[in-house]
Amino acid sequence: MSISSTKRMRPFARTLAALSLGLAVAFGGTALAADIKPGGELRAALTGEPDVLDPATSSIYTGAQVYEGIFSKLIDMAPDGSLIPDLATKWTEVDPKTWTFELVPNATFHNGEKFTSADVKYTFERILDPKTASAYAGLYAQIESVDATDPAVAVFHLKSPFGPFLTNLATNGQIVNKKAIESGDPARGPVGTGPFQFVEWVQGDHITVKKNPTYFKAGLPYLDGITFRFLPVDQSRIDALSAGELDWIDAVPLQQVPTLKADSRFTYVTSPVAGIPDFLALNTRKPPFDNPKVRQAIALGIDRAAIRDVAYLGTGELGLMEVPTGSSWYDATGIFGAERDVAKAKALLAEAGYKDGLKIEYLGLPQYPELLKTGQVVRDQLKEIGIDMEIKPVDVSVWYDAYVSGNYQITSAYQERTIDPDNFYSLVIKSGGPINTVGYSNPAVDALIDKAAASNDTAARKALYQEIRGIVTSDAPLVFAHYETLNYLMNTNVTGSAITPTLSLHMEKVGFTE
Repeated sequence: MSISSTKRMRPFARTLAALSLGLAVAFGGTALAADIKPGGELRAALTGEPDVLDPATSSIYTGAQVYEGIFSKLIDMAPDGSLIPDLATKWTEVDPKTWTFELVPNATFHNGEKFTSADVKYTFERILDPKTASAYAGLYAQIESVDATDPAVAVFHLKSPFGPFLTNLATNGQIVNKKAIESGDPARGPVGTGPFQFVEWVQGDHITVKKNPTYFKAGLPYLDGITFRFLPVDQSRIDALSAGELDWIDAVPLQQVPTLKADSRFTYVTSPVAGIPDFLALNTRKPPFDNPKVRQAIALGIDRAAIRDVAYLGTGELGLMEVPTGSSWYDATGIFGAERDVAKAKALLAEAGYKDGLKIEYLGLPQYPELLKTGQVVRDQLKEIGIDMEIKPVDVSVWYDAYVSGNYQITSAYQERTIDPDNFYSLVIKSGGPINTVGYSNPAVDALIDKAAASNDTAARKALYQEIRGIVTSDAPLVFAHYETLNYLMNTNVTGSAITPTLSLHMEKVGFTE
């Protein structure tokens, strides 16, 4: 999952003009900042427990939901997709391979260390260090060096022009402090410059953070603190919110959206385009999916409309690629298997040596109803082409171990925070990519991915991604199944919550109106 979830544990993981035009955030109720009464403890519920709170090594989205309030980035992204200042007040492209970032003068880490350009340099050197084993190293592979000579200015020297550079900084560029990392436990005791400070982590129950009294943005955060409870069962979150035990929850069960969004007790928030691409992962390292014709048969055998209508109750979009239709990167031309073709799928299976059909095993996640239902829909669809797909239900931890180790045949997965296509292809598709759990390797595709990333020409990059998609969808190491939109639910006295392209909760802007 990149490997992460907003309504489930997911794996991680952006052009802006289209987002700024197309990203509409819908609120069930809003309030001006002047209406927010400072103070109060927010009781929030997540769909699962984080793995770690180190932004360089965390691999599930529930971790990011917590640590993004503890750390800051050089730049951030607004709900409309525009880039906005965070720890940097200004950024300038000196030339295609050099960027300067002028830094805020008043940011301090929670351990008392003053924030300087040295922290920027350390952060990205640490991400790129193989010893860190960061899943996000691929997003910054074009960084040659960071010059921290001036404490107030960080200068990035790139190996080549790098189109996704700013988007990546706004998405996964949390700044850490060397002293805090080396003298503490970054996985369990995070130290950042963000609006909230880490307090405690009670395994299996909750994480608590408190207001950072020295936060460099005046007037923020509004809240005194937040308790994040881990409630993976959908109904448990709804029941706790209804009973007054919670103030905010992530991931409203889709079957309850029509009722809850109209419930006067709550405020419902969603976004039509900021979401997550879901796909079927096919393990290309093992039979039968080491044969591209079998993979192509799967691609032609699924009905995406049925997946959307049955598994996602009509919400979200048909999944054809890594971005939604509202993104300027969207281009459905040349997508293999965009239309279902049962006859062709059967012919491909026969050509692959399975004219009498075959049997495969799908790893299913009962904790995540939409994913499990996707498996059930796909199982019924594949019967029509001669594939008997058995669903093997497993716990999340078992699924995760099997998925990352390649010990599976087929399963459902997802990749969050894909705004620029490079966020997907460099991590999930490129040979040796940190989240390439399907084992796919195509030197021609690798070269195209590198070429697309090493360009600042948007038109040229779009053409390259069109070519990449054509090859990848034909090779079919994975098959996009659905584009999933997100939703939050909260009590009506809670305001300021919005869904942004980076999927950050931005709890510093959330508060109570009474």
